[in-house]
Amino acid sequence: MRKLNIEKLLLIFIALCPILDATSFLFRENFGLTFSPSTFARPIIPIMGITYIFFKYKFKLKLLIAGLIYGIYGIIHLLLFKSVITGISYGTISHEMQYIVNYTYMILNLFIYVFIFRKENYQKLKKYIVISIIIYILIIYISIITNTSSRTYIERMGYKGFFESGNSISSILILSLFILLPMIKENKKLIILIALIGIFLMFLVGTRVGLYGFILTIIAYTFTQILFSIKQKIKINKKAILLCLTTLIGIVIIVVIFGSSTMQRRKYLESLEGNIIDNKTKESSHVTGDILKLKEQIESAEIEESYISKPAQESILELYKISNEMNLANTDRRMQQFIYNYCLVKNQNNILLMLFGNGFLANYGELTLEMELPAILFNFGIIGFILYIVPFLGILMYCTYIGIKKFRKVNVEYMMLICGSYLVFALSFFAGYTFFNSSTMMLIIIINVLLINETKKVREIE
Repeated sequence: MRKLNIEKLLLIFIALCPILDATSFLFRENFGLTFSPSTFARPIIPIMGITYIFFKYKFKLKLLIAGLIYGIYGIIHLLLFKSVITGISYGTISHEMQYIVNYTYMILNLFIYVFIFRKENYQKLKKYIVISIIIYILIIYISIITNTSSRTYIERMGYKGFFESGNSISSILILSLFILLPMIKENKKLIILIALIGIFLMFLVGTRVGLYGFILTIIAYTFTQILFSIKQKIKINKKAILLCLTTLIGIVIIVVIFGSSTMQRRKYLESLEGNIIDNKTKESSHVTGDILKLKEQIESAEIEESYISKPAQESILELYKISNEMNLANTDRRMQQFIYNYCLVKNQNNILLMLFGNGFLANYGELTLEMELPAILFNFGIIGFILYIVPFLGILMYCTYIGIKKFRKVNVEYMMLICGSYLVFALSFFAGYTFFNSSTMMLIIIINVLLINETKKVREIE
């Protein structure tokens, strides 16, 4: 233990994230398995980290109690999941367990990184984030140039390199910008890396997360620069502000004139909206074709409760009714999922399911809630939300409070980290799979570690 350099291992782990992600995707794609070497390699360093902390520091009992709480929650959740799954359920108990393990793994990493990088050594994290993002960008562009990149959507739109999800790689790159942009002043070469990130997010990946997220990030950086200059009563760096504004205007013009993969995807979805006709109303359907078919089977009593539970059937009928009242687009699956899951919790009316969750994968695949924050609250319960989300929410609220209280002491980096933390919750709500994705969660954890340490510095300034 005395010879183990856990700090160095944790830094190397950050740099390895893109390699682990690409390995995982390529292995699954070529062999069709649900696991890969990355599945077993990814936990090794965090396990070494918590083992190191457990034996070296004198709070073993607290760690054991915390582990017990998360373990008991996981067991109860899985037992409840087993009791509610039906014939139409999207996943099995082993699939549901993967979500429990991933979210618990996230909290474990948050504790390890906050504890190990609680002093001045936290600045080293930035260097390894840069290395990690360079590797991501190299993998993406090499795959596109060699025509080996996977596509973002099944309609062959967008590029996502050797990575599992377009939204996930978009989230990783966007969140990294909240660390990279304040570093430009120290290292001008980072402008090249940021430009390559911007080109990919706006024109190649084809996700709204990428396009709108990059624009919002540039706006946030411009705003913080202006705010910092006003706060410090120093002359505004007109060149920097002009560069940011010119970049934004250029982005809008290029997207309008030449378009992007994102716009192509939006136009494609709009073309599908009128393709499904509701036999009852003789008009365009406001739910997907499969949901419409299920609704008709429920009304004609063709479906047994062993296949779809009674609360789920009632929720599908309510979804149909509410979607018609809202004049919802049948391609807006996220809103349909949200409405259904809200109705399901109400119709189940079970206190245990409200506390411990009614199962993320217990529903029909199309109605599995992609919006992550509501999913954690509905599907993993109030206790699950407290265990997995409240630690991050608590850090953000505390750091926001200190930032407002000590506003004259904060710098651009502090403000950008705050903005990045708020964006994390926005991405989790609107895009989904933000906290769950192993590498996105590492960016979130690093942002929180940097923010905690910057907050300590602000508090110490007289």
